[in-house]
Amino acid sequence: MTATGTRPLPMTWGRVTALVIGVPVALALIGLLSLSIVADLAPVRVSIDRTVALKEATAGVAVDDPDLTLNASHTAHRQIVVRGTLTGSFTQPVVDLRTTATGVAVNSRCVVPTGDCSGALDVTVPAGLPVLASDGNGNLNASDLHGQVTLSDGSGNLTATGLSGTISMSDGAGDIFAAGLSGRSIKIGDSSGNLNAAGVSGSTVALSDSAGDISVSDLAATDVTGRAGSGNITVAFTAVPRRVDVVDSAGNITLILPRGPAYYEVSTQIVDGNTSVSVRRSASSPYVIDASTDSGNITIQY
Repeated sequence: MTATGTRPLPMTWGRVTALVIGVPVALALIGLLSLSIVADLAPVRVSIDRTVALKEATAGVAVDDPDLTLNASHTAHRQIVVRGTLTGSFTQPVVDLRTTATGVAVNSRCVVPTGDCSGALDVTVPAGLPVLASDGNGNLNASDLHGQVTLSDGSGNLTATGLSGTISMSDGAGDIFAAGLSGRSIKIGDSSGNLNAAGVSGSTVALSDSAGDISVSDLAATDVTGRAGSGNITVAFTAVPRRVDVVDSAGNITLILPRGPAYYEVSTQIVDGNTSVSVRRSASSPYVIDASTDSGNITIQY
């Protein structure tokens, strides 16, 4: 008997096994936590400042993990300038910056498996040249680019402002924000995230989102298409469109048209939901609106 009058628990094989497995695991978790805290307190940075002469009449920029900010340079030199800082823990991140046939590619990685591993790059490209830019896991921000502009992001947010020309934007797993876009052809597509745009004008505008909402305001375009898998579509026009074709699998469709004398030929298809059309209608109108959804409401109004 012990002093408290109870017997100690017998040391069974189950308890021995729990101690043998549990204690090392607990110590390992404590060690990793301590290592991570120390890593956060002592980051190691590496700076990048490189100028790459272009071999072709295309400005290509490919980045794997860091955030990317893309701007146009108005100098006469046909070159790409890459500046920024990458941060790792304990040791400097490994950075591989190499020239490609169309521009530059930046690959980076941290040596240790814990702690911070991040970075941000500012890249300038020659104004007017076709731009092909991609970011694997960071945010991509682009502004004031003109001409043929193609932007893609793997798993970060994509933001574009002040672009003009032939524009293509795509995002795999992040939100898209766009403002002040103009051009003959504008394509904006998101796989898993919301698509938000304002102040878009062009001849042809194509919008798509597999799993997120589409919301566009101040749209002035001749031909507009919208495709959504599981999200709402809301488009507000500032000019009378000649053709609008919107399809949604599971979400509401709201089209807001500008007030004026125009009549519209409106066609709606709906499986499960309600339809409300309050704009002027004419079967012979050259302005055609087609909207369909499998599950949701359709509203077409001023």
